[in-house]
Formats: sequence, C-alpha cells, structure tokens
Amino acid sequence: MSPTVRRREFLTALGAGLASLSGCVGNLPGSSGGVDRTIYVGAYHWGFIIVDESGEEQDRISLQRNDVLRVVAFNTLASQAVQSLPASVQDALPDHEALEERNAERIPAPSDGDFHELLEEANEQYPDHSLAIMPSGQIHMGGGMMMRPVALPQNATRPIVRQLGATQRGDYTLSCLTYCGYGHPYMEIDGGIVVT
Repeated sequence: MSPTVRRREFLTALGAGLASLSGCVGNLPGSSGGVDRTIYVGAYHWGFIIVDESGEEQDRISLQRNDVLRVVAFNTLASQAVQSLPASVQDALPDHEALEERNAERIPAPSDGDFHELLEEANEQYPDHSLAIMPSGQIHMGGGMMMRPVALPQNATRPIVRQLGATQRGDYTLSCLTYCGYGHPYMEIDGGIVVT
C-alpha cells in the first residue's frame, strides 16, 4: 500500500471517529448543546401561548444578550405535533373554550357578525398559522428579525424547532404572518421576548 492510501484511510477513520464522538458529547448529562433556554410556542386562532420547560405558561420571556434560545413552535390544532411535546407542555395548553375566552377579552368584537361564528369559520377555512419573531414596533419583515417566519400548518406531524441567538438588545414581538380570519391582525404577543 502506498503512503497516500494509508493517509487517506487514516483521515477517513479519524473523521468517522470525530463525528461519532461529537454525537456522544451532545448527549452527556449537563450538555444542552449550548442552549440557555427552551420555550414552547403554540399558535391558535388568534393568539399564541408560551410555555417553558417546566410546563408553566409565560407572558414574557427574558433573555440576556448572547443567550441561545430554542423555540419549539406548533399549531395547537396539529394533534400529532402536540402529542410529541413533553407531557408538562401538553398539560399546560388551555382547551378550545378557554382560548376563545382569551380572544374575546383582548380582540374587539366585530361590527358585523358573531365573534364565535367568525372563530369557527376561521378554524375551518384558515387552519394554518405561522410564527415570526421581530423587533417590536417594526413593520413585518423589517430589519433585526430574530426568527424568520416558519409555517405552522394544522396537519403538521412534528413541531418546528429553531435555535436563535439573542444578539441584539430590545423587545421582540411574536407574530403570525399567515392570514387566519377576522382576528389575524391581533395574533401577536407584543414584547413577548425581551433581551437585556
């Protein structure tokens, strides 16, 4: 065998060894892959719910600059995606009636039509949502976006997972950029994430 072939075999074996080692290191106790915080964001008609790893609902998430945030996003109507979440997160999700009550408290009543009927119509005609995280007070798709829009369809079988770096201080709004009926303009959490 020539020295070139031996060197190539050595480098191939070394690469395979490093690849397998890197997979093992990520699973060591105490290793979180560099993630400082994980949140679960559920999209429903016409709002979002944020739940932390312990299953506690959160109104606002506070991060330090340069923290790494893992966002696990899902449509609450996507039953397979919801079933894949930790039990503590599933248990924290309010039922349909409770979510409808939240909407009625924060979304203005329609001038024509019944709020409940419009919600049922939206559930049937516009079952899909999306999630974007952008600086508060900016027009959709403006600069400094923390997370570009991800689709959250009703028929999703798994949640969407994104890892984000909190590199810029400020407060960020969680928004749906997919039209979903009457309450769509109110489908956001203004200042839902704050980076200090």
